[in-house]
Amino acid sequence: MYSMRPATLSDHDAIKRLTADRFKWMADRGYAPWPQSADEIARKAGHAPMWCLLDGDLLCGVTIVVDRLGTAAWTEEERQEASRLLTSTVTDPAQAGQRLGMRIASWAVDYAARERARWVRRVTTEPRLASYYQAQGFALVRERVFNGRPLYALQRPAQRLPNPLGN
Repeated sequence: MYSMRPATLSDHDAIKRLTADRFKWMADRGYAPWPQSADEIARKAGHAPMWCLLDGDLLCGVTIVVDRLGTAAWTEEERQEASRLLTSTVTDPAQAGQRLGMRIASWAVDYAARERARWVRRVTTEPRLASYYQAQGFALVRERVFNGRPLYALQRPAQRLPNPLGN
């Protein structure tokens, strides 16, 4: 049974392990490295609006949900709209095929609706992730070059879902 809960300081070590495992998985497949280390992401537990995906008691994913959009991907008008941005989403590569990323995205769509936001948004510099997010129902709003790298801005309407975690 999957559930989501806010990350706490006591989640640091599990988040660091999970993130290090995902970063290795990504590096082995030629993905560009993230600008943060696994420890930097794990240190946000209990301090940032970080959420944990649990399978029973097992931590199997994390994401950060913020209500502020950066200027690189979004217009001034878009930044004024009520939205939630998913960032630093990481799932356990040992649980490949369990649709963990989709579960987190669906939960975020429902969560954003409960928070009265209009949109759930994502940004990535990785074209394969942009395609993956589109498979999760996010529409590509724009693609541009930022600091010499492609930047993909995607969004999906917030809406209440009957079973967002697929339990």
